This record gives sequence, C-alpha cells and structure tokens, in this order.
Amino acid sequence: MAGLRNGTRFPRLVMAKVGGGELHLPDDLQGSYGVVLAYRGSWCTRCNAQLASFQHFLASLGEAGIEVAAFSTDDEVHAEEMVANHGLEFPVGFGVDLETVGELLKGYINEEHRSLESSNFLLHPDGAIELAVYASGPIGRLAPEDVIDVVNRRRAR
Repeated sequence: MAGLRNGTRFPRLVMAKVGGGELHLPDDLQGSYGVVLAYRGSWCTRCNAQLASFQHFLASLGEAGIEVAAFSTDDEVHAEEMVANHGLEFPVGFGVDLETVGELLKGYINEEHRSLESSNFLLHPDGAIELAVYASGPIGRLAPEDVIDVVNRRRAR
C-alpha cells in the first residue's frame, strides 16, 4: 500500500453528514488548513478518544486556522451517538462506501468490522495533502497538538 502522496490533491468525497446535509471533502475545508479524520467507527475506543481530543482542542485549532472533519462507515444512528457522546462541533460524515473510499484513500481496511482503518490527513488550504498518517490497526493517528505545531512551523517558514 503506497498511500496518498504529500502534495497531491485530496480526493473528492461526498457523504451524508450528522445533523443533515452533505459533507464535501476537501471543498468544505478550502481556505483553511484542514484535518480529515477517517476513523474506524463508534465501536473503536481509540477513535472515540481521538475525536474527543480534537473536540477538546477545537478552539485552539480554530485560532491556528485549522478546521476539522471526520467520517466513517458507521450508520446514521451510530454516528449521531458518537457526536452526541462527545459533543462534537465539527462536521462528521457517515455511511461511506468501504470499498470505494478505501480505494480512493489508499488506506487499510478492517475486514473483521468491515470498516476503514484510521487514515488521517492534514490538508493545505488549497486541498493538497500536507501529510498523511495511515494505521494498519487500532493505533497510529494524528493528535491535535501535533497538527497545531506542524501548521505553526509551516507558517513560520
């Protein structure tokens, strides 16, 4: 698995969004640095912790000019529960097609749970990939503090 390369445009994805409407990636993040969190599902404790952490740092991320969006193969009910349980204020998409999105992201698939493995991306304001973090199992993902640090360092250049 080669993964998506830094500097290439993040693939266009459209999916249903918790609360109604659609999430359009990377378009909905254009103009700001963007974090895209493809997570395993509401059943994953580490995904719950990661999304809660991004919510905890959401104000700091916003001050740094960074927007966040997340999605999974979860159905609407489980995605809504995830958002409610953690008070998530960033857009969360649901119900993505596993094979299609797995191929577009060039990520790992969890065959046991029929879900994506964690695939996290930091996008430049123009939608190009600044960095990608792929996990082949439950560990290995972006942390909000690291994202803020990377963006601040890139801006300081």
